[in-house]
Amino acid sequence: MRKIYIYCLFLIVVTIISCGKKTDKDRAIELVESKYGNSGQKIDFESAKLDSLYNVSPKAYNDSLKKGNELDVTLAKLESEIEHLSQTESDSVGLISARLTKERYRLLELAKIKPAFTGWKLSGVKVETPKPAFKSFNFDKGITKIVE
Repeated sequence: MRKIYIYCLFLIVVTIISCGKKTDKDRAIELVESKYGNSGQKIDFESAKLDSLYNVSPKAYNDSLKKGNELDVTLAKLESEIEHLSQTESDSVGLISARLTKERYRLLELAKIKPAFTGWKLSGVKVETPKPAFKSFNFDKGITKIVE
């Protein structure tokens, strides 16, 4: 019986602590309200969405790696087939190969820039003005200040 009582007490304490903890979105909303709440504009956060910001989006980074690998395969095929072509055909394939190689180097440069988390963005904040508008706000990594 005593164990059940201690377990129930533990659950109540955990529930109280977890309910009192603010989410990242709550902290972002508080920062926006503290900065713009005194301006007299009504701010609506109902459709607001908190997203992470990266210097290069992870999806774009992965896409560039995938495209780079595909270009490597295509360039290898072109180089193997160029030996069996006539001079004029070889020259045209060489021009295509040069363009693909240039694109491959561009993708290699992009691949050197690894995605890095830079902060947060609160988007979809509705500001009631004579003309209602939606605004976005950027925050630092810890959501301690608004970054302009």
